[in-house]
Amino acid sequence: MARMKRRLGYCAGSAGIVLVGLSMVCMPVFAQNSARQGAKPPVKIAGDFDKLRILPPGGPAPRAADGHPDLTGRYYPNHAGRMLQVAYQIDETIMRQFDPVKTPQENPVFRPEAADKYLQPAPYGSCPPGGTPTSITMQDTQHGPMELIQKPGVLWILTEFPETIRRIPTDGRPHPKDPDITFNGDSVAHWEGDTLVVDTIAIDTRMRNYSVGKTGEASAWLHSEKEHVIERFSRTSKNYVTYQITVEDPVVLVKPFTSAPHVWTLAQDSNDSLDRIHLHGERGAGILEERGPKNEGRVREERQRKIIPPKGV
Repeated sequence: MARMKRRLGYCAGSAGIVLVGLSMVCMPVFAQNSARQGAKPPVKIAGDFDKLRILPPGGPAPRAADGHPDLTGRYYPNHAGRMLQVAYQIDETIMRQFDPVKTPQENPVFRPEAADKYLQPAPYGSCPPGGTPTSITMQDTQHGPMELIQKPGVLWILTEFPETIRRIPTDGRPHPKDPDITFNGDSVAHWEGDTLVVDTIAIDTRMRNYSVGKTGEASAWLHSEKEHVIERFSRTSKNYVTYQITVEDPVVLVKPFTSAPHVWTLAQDSNDSLDRIHLHGERGAGILEERGPKNEGRVREERQRKIIPPKGV
């Protein structure tokens, strides 16, 4: 009987030692798990804007069959090759289109007598029509893309907002003697070495110049019927295109305005495509048409209900 009690006591003592040992082993593990559960998860930045980097050149510029650089591509007005948002603080060297220290830009100098008539900011809430050069220059605040499509003898320029489609002959032809006045104006182009020079006249005087000089709609200004715009497109590498404008208007400006060369970078996402179009006019005022495969069904349905006009109309 005494031997049995000793055995039971030994077993109880052994079990106690085992339990104490297990608790000593498990406590650090439990503490670690508790620490992990209490730790804050890593913060996810929407759009991965914290991972942005300045794009490398990406190699030499591609060449067309005629030996000139092929400008074809979809480009963004920054150094990142994608659309950026001002809501997230992005490094200025990535966001900006030019370095004001290396390539300073002088603002337009206006004639004193022209101020009252031509220095008029855009009305609040108005949607500007696409035109030359505003559809490109105002992307420094809209941050939208510009798509260039280069074919033999012609360059197409497309922008999302304001929606603009320009067809520019690049064979060196002159302007017609009596060109039609439009928001895009009459454009012709020729090559000067590796730079495509686009010459535009006959721009509708209702077309404001946005970010031609100072950035933003508050600095927009009107022009006269004598305005003459010269645009220079240069593809300096696979990933980079530079855009520079000169605006002549002897009625409004003391002297021609020439911008700094502005950087545009090639879209890095192969699925990057034109997604939204703002339709102007009686049939489409205030309507945003969403393009892309996932929206085609809705777009077809709304076209049948005559909410969105068919393409090409």
